[in-house]
This record gives sequence, C-alpha cells and structure tokens, in this order.
Amino acid sequence: MLKFIRDSNWSSKGHASLLFIILFLSFLSVNLESYSQTLEYSPIITEINLMIDDLPASREMKELIPVKEGESFSLRRITESIKQIYKSGLFSDIQVLKEGEQRIKLTFLITKKLYTQKIVFIGSSDIPRNKLKEGLYALREGSSYSEDNLSKAIEELKQVLNKEGFFQAEIKAITERDPATSQVDVSFVIRSTKRFVISKISFTGEVLLSEDELRKKIQTKEGKDFIPSILEDDIARLQEIYNSMDYRRAEVEVKEQIFNEKEGKISLLIEVIPHEKIEIVVKGAEVPLNLLRPIWEARIFEEWGLAEGRAKIIGYMREKGHLFSSVNSSIEREDNKILVVYDVSPGERYKIQNISFKGMEYFTPSQIKEELMIGQRIPFLSGIDGARLFELPREIEFLYKNHGFPDTGVDLKFEMQGKKVKPFFFIEEGKQEKIKSISVEGVYLFGQEMLLEQISSVHGGAFFQPNIQKDIEKLESFYLNQGVRGTEISAEIQRMDEDLFSINFKVKEGKKVKIENIVVTGNKVTRKSTILRELLIREGDYARYDSIRETKRKLERLGIFTEVRIEELLVSPDKENLLISVREGERNYASLGLGLETRNEPRSFAIWNNVVRPRGTAEFIRSNIFGSAAQASLVGQISLKEKRAVFSWEQPYFFGLPMETFLNAWLEREERKSFTYERRGISLTGIKSLSKKENMTLLTTLRLARTTLVELDISESEVDRQYFPFSTTSISGSFIWDERDDPFNPEKGYFFSSVLEWAYPLFNAESDFLKTFTKYQHFIPILPDVIFNTTIRLGLGRGRMPIHERFFGGGSSSFRGAEFDELGPEDPDSLKPIGGKALILFNFELTFPLLSAFKNLFGTVFYDKGNVWERRKQVSLASFEDALGLGLRYRTPLGPIRLELGWNLDAPQGEKKIFGFITIGHVF
Repeated sequence: MLKFIRDSNWSSKGHASLLFIILFLSFLSVNLESYSQTLEYSPIITEINLMIDDLPASREMKELIPVKEGESFSLRRITESIKQIYKSGLFSDIQVLKEGEQRIKLTFLITKKLYTQKIVFIGSSDIPRNKLKEGLYALREGSSYSEDNLSKAIEELKQVLNKEGFFQAEIKAITERDPATSQVDVSFVIRSTKRFVISKISFTGEVLLSEDELRKKIQTKEGKDFIPSILEDDIARLQEIYNSMDYRRAEVEVKEQIFNEKEGKISLLIEVIPHEKIEIVVKGAEVPLNLLRPIWEARIFEEWGLAEGRAKIIGYMREKGHLFSSVNSSIEREDNKILVVYDVSPGERYKIQNISFKGMEYFTPSQIKEELMIGQRIPFLSGIDGARLFELPREIEFLYKNHGFPDTGVDLKFEMQGKKVKPFFFIEEGKQEKIKSISVEGVYLFGQEMLLEQISSVHGGAFFQPNIQKDIEKLESFYLNQGVRGTEISAEIQRMDEDLFSINFKVKEGKKVKIENIVVTGNKVTRKSTILRELLIREGDYARYDSIRETKRKLERLGIFTEVRIEELLVSPDKENLLISVREGERNYASLGLGLETRNEPRSFAIWNNVVRPRGTAEFIRSNIFGSAAQASLVGQISLKEKRAVFSWEQPYFFGLPMETFLNAWLEREERKSFTYERRGISLTGIKSLSKKENMTLLTTLRLARTTLVELDISESEVDRQYFPFSTTSISGSFIWDERDDPFNPEKGYFFSSVLEWAYPLFNAESDFLKTFTKYQHFIPILPDVIFNTTIRLGLGRGRMPIHERFFGGGSSSFRGAEFDELGPEDPDSLKPIGGKALILFNFELTFPLLSAFKNLFGTVFYDKGNVWERRKQVSLASFEDALGLGLRYRTPLGPIRLELGWNLDAPQGEKKIFGFITIGHVF
C-alpha cells in the first residue's frame, strides 16, 4: 500500500513534469515564431537625409551621423547620434524627423553655430573704438554668435557709454551673415546724446583737507562734462592721497548724484571717511615702508599683521646681508591714531662665501647645487642671497623626498670668518624608501615590459607617492598615443617592509580605435588638399592622440586660421570619425611704420651687416593665395641711407616636399661709409627644421644679383675696376641652432649659426669667391637678473670679392670701439674702410639690475676684442683691437634699448677714442 502511494505519487509528479515540459516547449515555439516575425518585420532605416541650414549637406558631413542606412530603427541609436553631432561643437540645434513605420526615412535638420567675424562701430560717439571693444564680453570677434549674446552686447555697450557720460545713447545692431562660413559681421550704430555738465562738486564727512585743495587733485571739474569713468579714477586718486597721509583704511565714495535733465546739469556730493590714522615706524634699520603698508590697508587681526611685518623685514634684512637680524613689534593707540612700531636689531652685515654640505651620502654637493640652481659662477661668491639661504633647508628636504627620503632633516649652520660667513647645511638623510617590485596586470594589447618602459618608477628605485600618479598619467598617454580609447588605470601600493614597497598598476584596457572618416569643415578659401597635406593620420589609421595633436599644431603653423579644432566622434566601440574644423582669418594686411628699426637678416648671408637707422616702412601682405597657404608680400623701406623694395613669395612646401620656401626679388640702394651701391636681384630660399623643438634649422639659398657701385670713395681694387657692374650667382647653406630661453631678452642658453656661400661664374656672372661666417652666443645667469654673455664671430673669404661682399666691423652691434664699418684696414688716401677677407670678433658683457623700483632698467659693462683684415694671412693676435665700456639698458618686449659708451684702448694718438651708441636689441 505504501509503495503504491509512492508509485502513485511518483506517477502524478511524472505526469505533471511531462505536462510542464510540453507546455514550455509550446510556449517557446510560439515565442520563437513571434521573435522570427518580429525580426522579419522590424523597422529598418532605409534612407537618411541631412539638411544643414535648410540646404542638403555634402557626403562628407553626412558621415558625421553614426547611425547608418540598413540598421534597425532604435531610439537609443538616434539619441546617441544627436549627442555625437552636438559634440562636434559646430551646431546649435538638431532635430530629427521620422517618416514611415517599417521602412523608416530619417531627416536630420541641423542649424550651424554662428561665429562673430567682425565688429564695427558706427556713430557720433567720440569714445575710442578699442575702448568700446574692450567693454564687450558677450560678443567678441571669433566667439560664438547668437541673438541672446547680441542683446547682452548691446547692454554692455550701454554700460560703457554710461561710464563715458552718454546716459541716453541709442544703439542699433545690424548683422550680415556669410552663409558659406557661418560667420557674422556685426555693426553697432551708436547715436549718443550730449553729456551732462557738472554744476557743483561738494564734499562731506571728515575731509581733513580743504575742499579747494581736493578739487585741484581731481580731473572732474565744475563746468566740464560729467564722465563717470574719470570720476572713478578721481575717487581712486583721492583714496591714494589719504593713504599717503597714513589713513590706510580711508573710504571715499560718491554719496549723491543729482541730475537736472531739463538743464542738462549734475551736482556731485563726495563723502570722505578717513577712519583711524595708521602710522608705521621702523626703528634700527632702513626698511622701505612700501614693504609693510599693504599689510595694514585692510581690517586684519593685528597679531597677524605684526607677525607678517616681522617676517617681511627679516627677509629683507637677510637679503641685504644681515643674516641674524631680529625684530620686535608693538601697537600703540592714541585717540584716532594707531602707531605700528617695528624695532629692528640688524646685527652685523656679512658677505656670504661659498656654501657647503655635510652628512649626505646620496647626493654630491655639485648635484644639489645643480638641482636647486644655486649659482657657483664666480669664485669666492656663493651666488645666493641671504633670504634664499634660509629657504634652502625646505628646498633640500623636498628634493630628498622626491628621491624617496621622507624623513630628511636639514639644519643650517654658519662658520664665521670676520665679516664673512660660510654657510653649511648639515643633512640627516634618514632611510630611503625604495620600490621592491613593480607589476602590471590586465594588459593584453601590449607587453608588460613595454609599459614599464613608459614610467619613471623602476625596480629598486626611489619611492615617492606623487610620482606614482605621474606614472599613471604617462601610461594613459601611452594608450592614447597607441590609438586606444577608454583605458582606466589605477595603482595599488603595498608596504612590504619598513622601507620597501610594491606597486601594482591595474589596467582596464579600452579598445583600439580606427579612424573611419576624416571630415573637414569651415574652409571657404583654403583648399581641402592644403589641409589634408598637413595631416599625420589617414582614414584607416589608428587614432593616435599624439599624431592628432601634432596635426592640429601643423595646421595652426600655417598662419591662415584663427582657430583649429579637431574632434573625435565615436561611431562604434572601435571606430571614430575625425572632424577637423577651421576658421579662416583675414587675408589682407597693410601697415605703415616710422621709427628706428634693427636690420637683421638671418635668412640671408648678410647676417653680420646689421644697422639701426630711422626708417619708414610700407607693407602689404596677401595670405592664403589660391587656398594653398602661400603668401605674397610687397615691402618698401626708405631712410636717409637706404631705399629698398622687396617682393616675396612664401609657401610651406617646395614641389610637394615639406620645406618652407621663399622667393624674393628686390631693388635696393644703400649708402655705406666707403661706397654707395645699387643692387637688384632674386633669391630662392628653402628652410627645413631639423628637430621637433624647431630649435635647429637648415637654410639653403640660391641668389642671383647685379650690383652697381654708384659711388666709390676709396681707390679701386682690381676686382672693382675690372668687373663693373658686378654680377653674382651664389649658393649658400646656413645652419642655425637656437637654445636661448627668449629670442628677444635671453637670460640663459646659446645661439649658433654658420653660413657657407659659394659664388661661381654662372650665367655670365663675374663672381668667383667663397666665404663663411660663424657666430656663437652664450648667456649664463650668475645671480638673479645678473647675466654674463659672450659673442664670438669668425668670417673668412677667398677669391674675387668686390667691396660690397667683404667683411666690415665696428658699431653698436659689432665692435664698440669704432664707428659703423670703421674697424679694420683703411684706404691710404681717403682713410675710409675697405673691408677685408677675414673678421674675428669677441664680445663679453655683464648685465645687472640697477634700481629695484625700475625692474626693467639694467646696467652693463662690456669688453670687445677683434679686428678685420684685408687678407687672411694678415691675421695675428698682435693686430687685435680692444674696447672697454659701460651702458644702460631698458628691457622691452622686443629687446633692450641700449645706451652705451665704448673706449678704444688701442686708438692711435690724436684719433677718437670714445664712442656713444643708442641701439635697439642685443649685440648680434
């Protein structure tokens, strides 16, 4: 019975299971059939259209849409496509229209983002146009344009006009759009009204000074037009006056403005609240009060103010050599007066000798000095001031931390030697933390060894945690540069022992992405081939980030675009489109100039003939000719000594080769000391950069010129007499290596250039000579703002060299013990220079700051040595001339303005020995 029941139960369960299986299979069959029917009748995208600003888009622009014809319709894919299109940054609005149910037709309606090209002001306002432009923030040339930004710009202009006293000005904006480039020209038509006239200026509050005296201090006057911007400056000026009277916290403001619109007048009430008088007194030493005054201008905690003042005074005293000065401070109050007293005990003034280090093993003294840039240029001097001396312990400790020493302690000690002090740093290095092991996990695309080569951390090397983050950034850059996107990298750090660590870089690799399409947009004049020529990547290549970045830089270097953008638009996990968006700049440039100009021609052979003269210049440039990034220019120059017209054609490629090419044609007339010549010629120059830093350049020039001597004030040489006029056909090669930190105001680095020119008798030319010119400059910082620099020049020539091809020396940029061109051999009859076939010059200079209040003013002492010889075999040390001098220099963004006096130490009896020069630019 029991068994039956069991059998019966089993039988019931078995039937139930069988029934469940049958039902499940039936359900599955129905769903598979339904799924099959769903696939069969799933909506398919059969057509995609792209309209940009109501016009059909090009095939290239259509490639920007990630969704493709033939795909199943998906709202998610459409949303992703819209996001990708927006990411390009080119469009302001995107709409998608859908037609059909099973066979879907999509139409993307896209509105281009507009950009402001030009902003023009029209009207009667006497405000300078530059001032109006500076007042615009919502709308600027090159920025995005919208109606909303235009409305904001109008309000901003009204504020500018209000500040200038035009309170009821009317502004109307007129826009003109270029449909080809989506750029908008904006013209603001300004109709300004009359300004209000100031009828009365009154003062209220505790004025302290007489009202008449205050009125004299300000430019806002009764009876004159009311200009709020001038009144604003006047308020600031009055504030400064009260500050100078020790009322550091004085408040001056316009309390009341009463307008009489009927009469067009305004009265002003200015309130003065001087608050307490704060007088700062420094006893025991001369310390500039400007060092302390800013501390007490705001309301501060007085104890903090006293401590800050003490720190500034001690730093100042140390800088002046008072290494062990001390300062006490106090505050005294009396009525409305606060007296801040700093009592300084300056101590002895010491001269700092060379510093030394003790107790260290990891570094050598020279390594520490090099790492911390401690000057050791002058014997017996430390090359460091007292203020920096006391900052060095912290800098040394940080240097050690960078090399794995977290607990390094540095103690500054002194060894007294009378008025001299020799500082030494006692260093307790502590234990160095090191890396015991480095591993990388999760990598499949690249070998572990290849990744470890990219980072700074090494097995057995120093452990410093901030360096690990830098290593992560290096690995991320490596993946990007290999075309991999979406990589995530983290580091797991474990302490293995007291001073040993293991580092495990965990990498979650992304996918290697290829470029499917390259789309170029924004070019109206520029040919697409001109842009594609600069690309370092092609369709089908991996999306290497460094190549994309370098492509952007190359496009910017063409000089024809105001903006270059390259966007990566992901189409699928392993494909992307590259969108290159450019905005073309102005193509025409014209200028007129009048003043002093330094002639420096590093691309021609005449780099030793540099003159400063008053000159007028007119120039016209037409860029991006034929859309090829080529440029044509016409320059005219005229001065008392020369006239010149030059036509130049410049292009970035030479018959498809990446080499900057210059074709120049010129006419010139120049008056020199011994001769006047007229020359016409043509030259072709190719320039090729030899390094990624672009600090090494190779130039090759082919030159054809015909020179006529209009005047010759010396006896004719055989060459000058036999060949008249003189035709030259030459080829020259130049090498330039520039490692200066600044080409106009260098403080460190070096510059090297060398030119070799061969003139040969071709095309019936009379030329047959060979000459070379080499120059080397070196700038060495000795102390802060103290620079020593040297220039060495060597010129040698042989063959038939007419006078206009010889070497000349003398002048502010050559040898400062002679006038321009007058160094070297002279004609025995006229006593004028004849030039030579050999030139050697040395220039040594020391430049130093003069006054701390004038940071751009420097003094200089110099020593020049050299000469020019008629023949190479005449060169000898005994014939070198020497010049010694001093001068002033004022540094400008385009180089220093130099005022110098030079003494010729070898001038013959009765001849001029002292020479003065005013020059722009360094000795070159």
